[in-house]
Amino acid sequence: MKAKQIAEKKEKELEKFITDTKNNLLKLSFDVRTKESNKVRDIRKLKRDLARAQTIKRERELAEEEAKQDKEKK
Repeated sequence: MKAKQIAEKKEKELEKFITDTKNNLLKLSFDVRTKESNKVRDIRKLKRDLARAQTIKRERELAEEEAKQDKEKK
């Protein structure tokens, strides 16, 4: 998934996406280790999507904190 698509998600959708991606990553990792699946490349894709989503979430948190600090200064 592209970063732009992830960034368009609302806060609750982003949280659900992160949770679902973590669960999928856990399941796929387990399947690969037990030789039930050979989709090793999909693990890499899921990790990248998860990292993108977490980065966007953190950027939003930092922007919110900065906005609060700006209000306090005024």
